[in-house]
Amino acid sequence: MRYDPPFPKSNGFRPTLIALAVLAVLPFIFTDSYSRHILILAFVFAIVAASWDLSLGFGGLFNFAHVALFAVGVYTYGILAKTLGVSPWIAMPAGGITAMALAGLIALPVLRLSGIYVILVTIAFSQLIYQVIISQSDITGGTSGMVTLPSLELFDYRFIKNHRIGYYYTALALLIAATAFLYTLTRSRFGRAIVAMRDNKYYAMSRGVSEARTRLLALMASGLFTGIAGGFYGSYVRVASPDAFGLGFLTLLLSILLLGGAATIWGPLIAALIITVLSEAMGDLGPWRNIIIAVTIVLVLVFYPGGLWAAFQELREVFDTVRTGLIARLRRSREKAAREARLNATETMIRTRHGLIAAADSGEPDGEAGPPILMIHGNSSCKEVFANQFKAFGKTHRMISFDLPGHGVSANADPEKVYNVPAYAEIAEDVLDFYGVERPIVFGWSLGGYIALELAASGRAVRGVAIAGTPPLAVAPDDVGQAYDATSHFILAGKQYLSPMEMRNFATATAGEKTPGTAYLHEAVNRTDGRARFYMITKLMVVNWPRQMRMLREGAVPFAILNGSDDPFLNHGYIAGLTYGAIWTGQPHDIADGGHAPFVRKPDAFNTAFSAFIGEACDR
Repeated sequence: MRYDPPFPKSNGFRPTLIALAVLAVLPFIFTDSYSRHILILAFVFAIVAASWDLSLGFGGLFNFAHVALFAVGVYTYGILAKTLGVSPWIAMPAGGITAMALAGLIALPVLRLSGIYVILVTIAFSQLIYQVIISQSDITGGTSGMVTLPSLELFDYRFIKNHRIGYYYTALALLIAATAFLYTLTRSRFGRAIVAMRDNKYYAMSRGVSEARTRLLALMASGLFTGIAGGFYGSYVRVASPDAFGLGFLTLLLSILLLGGAATIWGPLIAALIITVLSEAMGDLGPWRNIIIAVTIVLVLVFYPGGLWAAFQELREVFDTVRTGLIARLRRSREKAAREARLNATETMIRTRHGLIAAADSGEPDGEAGPPILMIHGNSSCKEVFANQFKAFGKTHRMISFDLPGHGVSANADPEKVYNVPAYAEIAEDVLDFYGVERPIVFGWSLGGYIALELAASGRAVRGVAIAGTPPLAVAPDDVGQAYDATSHFILAGKQYLSPMEMRNFATATAGEKTPGTAYLHEAVNRTDGRARFYMITKLMVVNWPRQMRMLREGAVPFAILNGSDDPFLNHGYIAGLTYGAIWTGQPHDIADGGHAPFVRKPDAFNTAFSAFIGEACDR
């Protein structure tokens, strides 16, 4: 199951718009020719490096003939535009077509090679092309190259005028087009095949991915905008020189790619601007400039192999952690009265072994009381999701719930240690111990269902366990894929950063449409520490699933499944086939039109079923 939201509704849309707006106004800030020249070069290098990232980073092909594709684009432009008199606007894209054809030729001898052999063959191929270029001096100018190539013009307007502003916006347009092409390609079926061939070649081949076809098309695709950028570069500097084959240009592109971060697309774009500006700033240092750049590459590879893009992601994580933590702090005091009124319960901050947790307790009911009830919410939600149950059962039962760490108004926690099911179950124990509650009925929703099962399986005495939106497993981990009917919204459960559209979709799929009465559930998704979603999914295998299954098979604890009949995340056929001995009524109990959260969408029907289960559990 994959999830590829349209780019205008993804997390990267707004930052990209801001970046484009900045780049669009830069020529009006830096009006001199030299500053614009640096930016134009940065755009060209960014296109070439990002295109190389397609084959090297995403594809894992160590193609060191990539600079030759750029050089061929330059020479194609020179030969067509100057020697043959073809329009520069035709000669420039022709450079891309020529580079693609050459990439196809390069691919042929390396289709079945790997590692150092690909490097050696591609370097040799690059040198072969270099020798062809300099040997055909009548056409290419030999070692002297071609000079005074035609520049770009449009309706008698020369792009070199007005301090190169025409070239600036043309280079920016090419950068946008190249980035859109690479972004779309890497998220396509073919893009996934490229990555699969890199990560596990034999598994990809067993799934029908052709190694030869994938490598061939990946190299050709990486050559398209590389050749076009070469043609543009030739029109800009008006020279086609064999220096384009040189080690210096190769080192520059490789440094941009590695410093930015391989297999990212965006990393090389950022690094191209930084390295180009720094390289020009160090122009007076002579040979020391290349030495400093080389040392920088070594330091990045040794100490920070993820590059600048990884650094940006870490900064983003820090920002999101601070943001969500600050939201929780502000809401603890400012909105406490509203939360207590919604639940008709008292909220207390409890210091547990895994951090500061917000818990709600309705207190002992007046008169004859039933067993206490602990309710555990799901992923990216909060304890107030059980408002209907607190009001319905609070007069006859002691109702207790708490916000998972990183949720609601609980504090964020160490993701490596806390954001997993076993730790959540320990927090549930600490909350019960704090209130002095023994042998409760435990209800868990979605992720909370697994926490409830873990709490009971770990040895905590409970009178019964009920779950909703949670498929218990029969064979772990094999059943994980069969138990769910994965939709695009299901993928969001493990995604660290959600766009506004994704937050809305996820909240709607889990808790229902946004209304004045459910707006707080949608806000809970925005508050949730994104690391809680990501780490919870990655640490599912630390759960002792066999222990949970053994408990259910033995039937030692009364157990109920109270799903919505139309829960979009569950494979209802799988759940209906479960044969655990202590399932209430002998089979899962479906609540009509209950969705993923039947206690929210159909509270009366849910409360009736839950009350009946509690009665039978107590009798047992």
